[in-house]
Amino acid sequence: MYTPTRPCESGPSPSVQALKRGDEQAFRCLVEQESERLRRFVLKIIGDPDEARNIVQETFAEAYRQIDDFRGEAKVSTWLFSIARHQAYGFLRNSDRQRYLEHDTIEYINATSGGTESDTYDAVNHNERRGIVHDAIRELPDHYQRVVVLRDLEEHSTKEAAEKLGLTPGNVRVRLHRARKQLKDHLCRRMEC
Repeated sequence: MYTPTRPCESGPSPSVQALKRGDEQAFRCLVEQESERLRRFVLKIIGDPDEARNIVQETFAEAYRQIDDFRGEAKVSTWLFSIARHQAYGFLRNSDRQRYLEHDTIEYINATSGGTESDTYDAVNHNERRGIVHDAIRELPDHYQRVVVLRDLEEHSTKEAAEKLGLTPGNVRVRLHRARKQLKDHLCRRMEC
């Protein structure tokens, strides 16, 4: 049986207790009250209106998943903006990740092979290059992939990567060196450098 929803009142955000109880009305009101502010906030960070709307949706989905972990030490809106900021920066990292890795890998190849940037870029077009880099990363052993992702893609420091992987900084440096060498070998085979 259909039960009409009550209109949301303007004013303070719904209570944490109502949200933690799974009160759909409270969550719907939270979405109505905060969506536009979150969208403007995210748009300032990423500059893409369509992606900003997607990130706001993902923010609310993440908030719904994490509501039981919310301690209530800050306002609900502050917590939402923190999630949105994290989502927006994650989007920026992911969208720049491909360009960053391609640039970094090609620079590394050029430095070690004596080639020039124009030689390498002329060897393959942009789409082929992206596919080749993706293939090369997928072919790395898992322990090398994780190091490359943390250091080259997510731009963690060696110390941070070591903590996340449970390794020493020296082990991270060795694995990263070996992973980059394997990437170089794979890419050189494909690009004839």
